[in-house]
Amino acid sequence: MTAAEIKDIIQMIPECITYIYPGYLTIFLFLFFRGRSIKEDNYVWLKAIAISYIYISFKPFFKKLLSWPFELDISKIPQSVKYNLYLLVLSIIVAYFADRIIVADKTQKILKFLHINTTFYDNEFEMLVDFDKGAWLCVYLKDEDIVYEGSLGYKEIEDGKRKYISLRGFRKYIIKDGKPLEPYIVDNSNEPQNEVVIFYDDIKRIEKM
Repeated sequence: MTAAEIKDIIQMIPECITYIYPGYLTIFLFLFFRGRSIKEDNYVWLKAIAISYIYISFKPFFKKLLSWPFELDISKIPQSVKYNLYLLVLSIIVAYFADRIIVADKTQKILKFLHINTTFYDNEFEMLVDFDKGAWLCVYLKDEDIVYEGSLGYKEIEDGKRKYISLRGFRKYIIKDGKPLEPYIVDNSNEPQNEVVIFYDDIKRIEKM
């Protein structure tokens, strides 16, 4: 291999990368918004290349993406920088709106209207939670008559990791004959910044209030 051939290969590397990183970034962000991570999957790279190719193919339709609605003067920005900025912005926008569309109530109503008895939800919490209003959950523990109530906060429910949820502004009490005993063991109803973490291993069932 001659020096000229090596130089040509090096010059091709940036162009090759543009056919990978935008799609990979979209997949990474989409899964991040969904509370998941990219696992070892031979198809991830193929998906990334396919998505990147679509972005690059549609570039002419997004010429004003970087100047509107911010009215930025991008005439002095090098073409290569504008090109990669376009890919970065589009990767983020597509990932965000794809996630929002999937969890939107209207999406589920459309599926129901079409008599499609399935959802885009990945787990039980996406079925319980209103992503605009949140969800107040009642969590029953396995080995105790202890119940936690609170607003769903953070969650980690990906396979391969120790799963948990957190409740904000929570109340903790003992339940007897199906009714909570008062006074509550803990009552943070007026302190939404207070939070408790409950591991999946300890949960018997969850109810949406």
